[in-house]
Amino acid sequence: MSTTTKSVKTENSSDYYRKILLSNIKHDLTNPINAILGYAELIMDYMEDSNNQKLKADINNIHASGTLILEKINAIFKQERKHENDNIGELISNPQLQFSIRTPLSAIIGLTELMQEDIPLISSEYREDIQACNKKINHASKQLSQVTTDLIKFSNLSVNEVLERYKTDIYSKEASQRLFDFDPVIAIPAQTGKILIVDDDSSNLELLEQILLKSNHKVLCADTGESTLKILQEEQSNVDLILLDLIMPGMNGIELLEKIKLDQHYQNIPIIMLSAVDELDTTAECIPLGADDFLFKPINRVLLNARINNALENKFFRDKETHYKEKIKEEQEKSDKLLLNILPGSIAKRLKDGETLIADDIESATVLFADLSGFTQISSTLSAQKLVLLLNNIFSIFDELLEKHSIEKIKTIGDNYMLAGGLPEPSPNHAVSVAEMALDMLEAISKLDDETAEPLHIRIGINSGPLSAGVIGRKKFIYDLWGDTVNIASRMESYGENNKIHTSENTYLLLKDNYQFEKRPKLDIQGKGIMQTYYLTGRK
Repeated sequence: MSTTTKSVKTENSSDYYRKILLSNIKHDLTNPINAILGYAELIMDYMEDSNNQKLKADINNIHASGTLILEKINAIFKQERKHENDNIGELISNPQLQFSIRTPLSAIIGLTELMQEDIPLISSEYREDIQACNKKINHASKQLSQVTTDLIKFSNLSVNEVLERYKTDIYSKEASQRLFDFDPVIAIPAQTGKILIVDDDSSNLELLEQILLKSNHKVLCADTGESTLKILQEEQSNVDLILLDLIMPGMNGIELLEKIKLDQHYQNIPIIMLSAVDELDTTAECIPLGADDFLFKPINRVLLNARINNALENKFFRDKETHYKEKIKEEQEKSDKLLLNILPGSIAKRLKDGETLIADDIESATVLFADLSGFTQISSTLSAQKLVLLLNNIFSIFDELLEKHSIEKIKTIGDNYMLAGGLPEPSPNHAVSVAEMALDMLEAISKLDDETAEPLHIRIGINSGPLSAGVIGRKKFIYDLWGDTVNIASRMESYGENNKIHTSENTYLLLKDNYQFEKRPKLDIQGKGIMQTYYLTGRK
């Protein structure tokens, strides 16, 4: 038994099971009528342009008789729901019910048998379709006659005794009986899609399939919850809409609805619930569980098409919204990547978070300038394309080394490459990281020199100390550094030598315990005066 029923009634509530029993009896009576009316309407469509007035009159009489049966059943069951009599047999053996069904039903069976003889004589391209629909009506009529005959057998039994007849289905169907007032808004756009019909009644399944195929939909059919889930898995979320019968043996409509809506692969597929039970209480579980709409059998084709088109239109816009969201996400990711190409990650985040002025005082950092010396001379001998390819190859290798050592590239100016360690987030090992980077840069240039026709040389200058950092620009951003530490690092590069790492005394003091240095004679640095500098020659 479904656990969803426990919050409504207890298992031992006779009134509760009486209501379920009434619903199932009505379900069994209404399903064949649904087929009779539906196939009759299809024949009316096929014969719209026909001149055979006799067949037109016969099919109109069949439809009118089916409508009369449905109206009588609805009226009797509506009246019965007001009573609380335990003797369900009074309803079943009600002469009014039996008469209301059997008299027009006999007319329908007789007319379909006469039409079987007349249809082969008509000249119509739809003759075979009309013949098939007429056979379906005849079969459904006999099915309804058998149901009414079976019900008379229980005329003198109580609710509990009649339950034995329906017991197999009751426990799988009881979760489908609920109260809810539902009044959908109908729109009729022009939409077609792939629709999955789920109904254990073969007549209803075939009828709905024919109606949908006439509207140019692609149709899939399933008669159990298990086969439905298998089809959904095979279709890989390509189903646009599900028409789901509420009352089915085994896994009922509500249980299947729950499974579909809990699966992230299928939960966005709209579902229209179908029921032969016209009590509005049957929708109480369906709507909160994610059903998009509800239709009562016998299905009105105009209303069915309207609800289907409305659901497909909504899905179309939902899918479009999802697509746009994915595109926006893709473009946002591209934008983020571009931003990260010119700004450190934490700085980019601050800008995205709305910070308009980014300026930080860094207590201790290490700055490196690298210049491809002699590159101007090389550029005069190469085409622009080859020159850009060479420079891009060199700087791309440097960029990969940046990630290896977790330091930030600040900018490139022509053939000059600037980076820094210890910012924007502080790092106690900023000098070590930059030193390792510098040694790897020398090694990379040495390897490239062996592969190029022109000799490659690089001068590297490093200095450590406090500095200021921030973002400048409004349309084109750049993260830049200022201060004496930056100026001295630039001087170290310009006063250095090819393929050597020239460092200030500040950097030397931070690295001398773990790296080898060559002390240089004191230099008179422009704008700075006499300074003691060193060449970083390797690791200890």
